[in-house]
Amino acid sequence: MARPPSIARQLDRCDVCGRKIHKKNLVSTNVAFLAAEASNYALYSSYNSSFWTVDTSSDSGVISIGPYADRSRVSVDDSNTSTEILGSQTWEGAGTLRSSTGIDASAWTSLVFAADIGPYERETIPKTVFALGLCDSDGSNKEAQASFSLRGSIRAWFTINIADLPSGKDSSDLYFYINATPDTTGNQWWADRLQVEKDATKLGTFAPTSGTAVDRTDTASMTMRNVCANCREPLLSKSERYGRVAEQRTDEPITVDIQEI
Repeated sequence: MARPPSIARQLDRCDVCGRKIHKKNLVSTNVAFLAAEASNYALYSSYNSSFWTVDTSSDSGVISIGPYADRSRVSVDDSNTSTEILGSQTWEGAGTLRSSTGIDASAWTSLVFAADIGPYERETIPKTVFALGLCDSDGSNKEAQASFSLRGSIRAWFTINIADLPSGKDSSDLYFYINATPDTTGNQWWADRLQVEKDATKLGTFAPTSGTAVDRTDTASMTMRNVCANCREPLLSKSERYGRVAEQRTDEPITVDIQEI
């Protein structure tokens, strides 16, 4: 049976060489690998009202391509109306995304807070100013640790030693925030791939979460990877696994080229 035309036009990425290629030209194969150590104490790495809340900005839906262009789609209905779906949660106007559940970091030495951020569909004009930092449980007493003036998207982050927390911040009950201020009233922005890393001083491996924190050491594992014709190879035995290029449990997103549906 022939593949539907929409599948033939969708882009994916070879998990070995990284080259973008049509999905229909990839094959899936098992591979044993070493999953790099990672931690994420933000219970949801994408927006979820169980852990994150937003002040001031209005909800625009999951309409931004964000960091996942390979996942985002444009749907066209019978009346020829297009709708962006399966993207990153987006908000309109100036506001603050903040955690609503405290994180106990009292036994840590340091932490990293990181997120992919940007204006809606990477608008380059006007710019959006973002600030990342620590706040109280109700969003008050914000202590900015990093700021970015963006005409596009980046992975933004800051690190702080627990011993150097600002006055009034409780290491056993920490809250994090991202504040967005678009140059033009009503412009939209998004944040995704949110992460709080334990005992880190720089960005580590991203660990997605969905209701449960992740804290893992290097772990031997098995996964499925999609490869192009140039990178196809037989399944390696465990004795051949180490010494090869490290692979992540989670594929890095394709950040350009929105797909069809």
